Amino acid sequence: MQIKYDYFIASFISFSIHAVVALYLIGFFYSEKQLRPVLSQSVSVNLIFEEEVKKLTKTITPAIKKAITQIPIETVEENKIQFVPEIQSTNIDSLIQEDQLIAKNSEESQINVFSNMIIKFIQSAWVKPQNIQNDLICDLRMTINKNGRIVDVDLIKSSGNIRFDNSAIKAIKRVETFSFFNKIPYNMYQNNFRNIVITFNPSS
Repeated sequence: MQIKYDYFIASFISFSIHAVVALYLIGFFYSEKQLRPVLSQSVSVNLIFEEEVKKLTKTITPAIKKAITQIPIETVEENKIQFVPEIQSTNIDSLIQEDQLIAKNSEESQINVFSNMIIKFIQSAWVKPQNIQNDLICDLRMTINKNGRIVDVDLIKSSGNIRFDNSAIKAIKRVETFSFFNKIPYNMYQNNFRNIVITFNPSS
């Protein structure tokens, strides 16, 4: 039994050796030989974009070519953006003068508004003396602080009627304080409302 087993193993080994030798001889283990013929053959490659360019060049007609050659050089060279002002240039000095004029007019209108308010306050506080003639006029000077309080009042031109003059002074003293002075800008107060000369004429 041992002999048959050994014989079987020897036969298998011998068969394997012969099989390997046979495969080696027929080139089974050389895969490069099978690939070489394939790689050595020339391969034709068509580039798609080249074909598209050829198609486009074929479709250009003589009329299109003529139109292309007639395009002005300035438009082909570069795209230039030109700024054309729609509004004409304005003199800066005239703009400054216009702004100054507007500011001056605005200041003058404010002065007129505050002056009219002062007159209305005094007229509302005035009590007409009995048995005096109409159309009497006197000039008064007032000194007013920034808070609107009347600090001093003087008669600088009499109406010729002492009772009328005194009634005007008393009217100013009754007012005591102009409540709207906090709305007057400081520079405007200094230049126009610190010392005021008014013409007291209730009948106007």
